[in-house]
Formats: sequence, C-alpha cells, structure tokens
Amino acid sequence: VASGTPDGGLSLARLVSQRAFSGYWEYHIDRALFTVPPRSDHSGAALFNLDGELLGIGSLVVGEALGPGRGRLPGNMFVPIDLLKPVMAELRERGASRGSTRAWLGLNCEERDGEVRVLRVTRDCPADQAGLQPGDRILRIDGAEVAALETLWKTLWRDGAERDVRLTVERDGEDRAITVHAVDRMSTLRRPEGI
Repeated sequence: VASGTPDGGLSLARLVSQRAFSGYWEYHIDRALFTVPPRSDHSGAALFNLDGELLGIGSLVVGEALGPGRGRLPGNMFVPIDLLKPVMAELRERGASRGSTRAWLGLNCEERDGEVRVLRVTRDCPADQAGLQPGDRILRIDGAEVAALETLWKTLWRDGAERDVRLTVERDGEDRAITVHAVDRMSTLRRPEGI
C-alpha cells in the first residue's frame, strides 16, 4: 500500500477478502478488496500486488475486513481498478458513466440482524419531503422485501433515476406505505467551475 502522505508511506498489507460491500450512505460495490492491517492514511492510497500492478484505490477503514459475521478484524476497503476500464471511454466523453445516473433518496441506513433501519435523513431531500424518519424500519421497496442494504440500494437503482419509489416502513409498530419521488444523485452534487 502506497499512500499520498508527504513522507510517501509504504506498508505491506494482506488481501483477506474480495466481496460485496454496501455502505449506509446509498453505496454499493460488488467486488471490493479488503486488506489488513488497517491504515489511517487509506484514502486514495494505491494497493499494488507483488508484481507492482495496481489493484485498487483506498476508500475506507472497516471493522470487519473478513465480512459480516466472521469476526472483528479491522482493515481497509479498496475499490478495484477493474471497475474503471469498462467506463473509461464514457468518463472521457461525458465526464460521468451512465451507471452514475441513478435514483437517490437522501438516506443513511443501517443493516443489523436482517433488518434495515433509517439512521439519518438528509434535510430537504426526497426522503425528508416524503416523511421518512430516523428509526423507520424499511420492510419493502417497490414490492421487494428488504433485509439487507444491498437489496435496498440495488432495487432503488434498477429502474431509472427520476421516479416514484414505493416504500413500506414500520414505525411505532405499524406498517406505513410511503411514496418517495427519487431524483438523480448527480443533479444534487455541486460541480467545480471551469473544468
């Protein structure tokens, strides 16, 4: 692992798993790379194999590098560079990939023991405007049962960006049907001027 710190920090890491990773912030990657031991200067760090080939770019510190339910082993998550090759031409042409255009609700959710609960709702986002609240348990999205973040995010993204999303949530012991008008996540991001 080579970091971008002023001292050019280098260290050895061991790849311990390659698996799907879903983040609480409407994020999913199918084949993330997980290494140990953890590095605090992971963000943007380069992960190389023993032949000097770039494998991934540092993204996160994680508590379970082996995966959920396999014991606590702190480490880092790297985004594999293989994801870049299929979208490189699009990035050069459009500045974004078509896969970047996807529905966004403005939720942070947690998966625990087969349940997905809302942790936070971004102010003035689609989820806030629809009335979702921290503590809501998401039972279904567009008819699909939700027991994992991966199901929630992949179902949200499968049918286009600007659309109505049907959620069933449990709040205070009662099931509630809520329709959220999702927006394209890219439309919510500020872009640098002059680039």
